[in-house]
Amino acid sequence: MRILLLPNSLKGSLSARQTARVLESVLKKKHHVQSFPLSDGGDGFIDFFKALHPASRLTRLRARNAFGQKRATSYLWLEKEKTAVLETARICGLGRAKKEDLDALGASSFGVGQVLKHALKRGAKKIYVGLGGVACNDGGAGIAQALGIVFLDAKKRPLLPGAQPLLQLRGLDMASVTKAWRGIKIYAVADVTNPMLGPRGSARVFGPQKGATPAQVRTLEKALSVYARVVKKTTGKDIAHTPGTAAAGALCAGLYGLLGAQIIFGADFINKHLPLDKWAQKADLLITAEGKLDKQTLYGKAPLAVLKTAAKNKRSALFICGTYEEKALQKLPKNLKLSLACLTDFAQNSADSMRHAAKYLRQIGQKV
Repeated sequence: MRILLLPNSLKGSLSARQTARVLESVLKKKHHVQSFPLSDGGDGFIDFFKALHPASRLTRLRARNAFGQKRATSYLWLEKEKTAVLETARICGLGRAKKEDLDALGASSFGVGQVLKHALKRGAKKIYVGLGGVACNDGGAGIAQALGIVFLDAKKRPLLPGAQPLLQLRGLDMASVTKAWRGIKIYAVADVTNPMLGPRGSARVFGPQKGATPAQVRTLEKALSVYARVVKKTTGKDIAHTPGTAAAGALCAGLYGLLGAQIIFGADFINKHLPLDKWAQKADLLITAEGKLDKQTLYGKAPLAVLKTAAKNKRSALFICGTYEEKALQKLPKNLKLSLACLTDFAQNSADSMRHAAKYLRQIGQKV
């Protein structure tokens, strides 16, 4: 059988590249396998871009993580194209954060701004920012502050980084950055289509992932609402309701509203850069994977591109996940011939499936 293997990361367990390697090692014993790890902007975005551009090189530097600590990080540099590729999960990521360190109201995206500044000084003309998997929910305010945009309260005093200080935001001083970023193309690759505010917004849907209590979720929503009003008044951009602005703790909102970034949804980005239809036409089965199949999968994540490609080309698909929501299955493409393999069906419990994901992936692969 000819298999097209296109996994996303199993968040908290394996990267997309690791997932692909584990499955491919088993599947290739009985089948012809074509494999390409995916990223919709979150974890693995640099690995995905590196596979597309083998001549690119990592640039290593130090920048603040979500909690203000200086840490080693990196971005991808394409010298010929003068293009930088950032992965927010590598800079202020949630994956390596300890539960006791989470600080939904105080965490900041400042480090992402530091890396953007480094790329600009290097001569970048085009910058891709992969959005997803972050521990902060500050709407990208920290990015802007690192670049020199001053956030002012009612007495014209600069605000501290973090989401909670945005409650006091009354004005923005953008004079020092407007000229510096003129002509620089920024692409915000969003792993979800949610807007920043509202029932599907950053605070309510993703805030709890970053440690926010119900009371803190309400505070985040209020702070981001203040932020949205000031940005709209200053730049004319509607960051509150534009699809995708919720991505990565609403970092997408700041990139779009304050730096003029173009928002690209992860599934669309993958379709643009990979010949999925061409590959699918030569395959009998398409396999994708993600930590959890839920309603967020349908908000523009990488596996959705794979499932739509399978349906369009009338190919069978296998979705491998840690867990899934029944409601999400009902909203998948109707003409899709889908099989589902869940790691928790093999493991003792959810924690066991995450800890030994590779073991259970091999067991699933052996049954294909």
